[in-house]
Amino acid sequence: MFHRGPGWPGIALLLGWTLFGNGQSLRFVELSPGDAYCLPAPLIIRQTGHPDISLTARYRTESFKTPFYYALRLSFWQNRRGWEVELLHLKLFLTHKPEEIQRFSISHGFNLLTLLRGWKINRFLIRVGVGVVIAHPENTVRNQKLPENRGIFRAGYYLSGVALHAGVGRRFVLNRRLHLNVEGRITAAGASVPVIQGSATVWHVGMHLLMGLGYRL
Repeated sequence: MFHRGPGWPGIALLLGWTLFGNGQSLRFVELSPGDAYCLPAPLIIRQTGHPDISLTARYRTESFKTPFYYALRLSFWQNRRGWEVELLHLKLFLTHKPEEIQRFSISHGFNLLTLLRGWKINRFLIRVGVGVVIAHPENTVRNQKLPENRGIFRAGYYLSGVALHAGVGRRFVLNRRLHLNVEGRITAAGASVPVIQGSATVWHVGMHLLMGLGYRL
């Protein structure tokens, strides 16, 4: 289910436990599949020696094809307030490509690693957060293909930008340990990813629906 790479889900869980894993918190781990709709957003590609390519980009997400869309979250709650660390794995596939672009996707993750603050208001969980974009770009621009053996750990990943998160959700308790998580959210991000002899500035605004299971640790 998880995408290839240097263990981003494990890194997210370890980061959360290190920051907030004290004995006084209620601790949860949640895994939620879902889907996202990406609003049209600017895409600008700059290559040395060529005019810039600027367009309003539209993306498919292919959430139900491997590697699947998911959010993995580690939560620490106390007195109706919580801190959370989350990894959201989102894919972007550019549609309606101009002739200069043979391929443009970020399919092994337009990954959002986010620190969230949460509040329980009545039966609902309100979350806002900020984080970073860890992107795995795959592109061919003007017939020049980007190698995928560069970046972090030479695995094709790049620390690419900043992300914002706002969401509302609800937990439905199944038993002492398990709960069902239902959630809607909006994410926004700006990222810069490499192309051969240049870079691409990618803007993202997405609306997400998720449903999954949580486990009390």
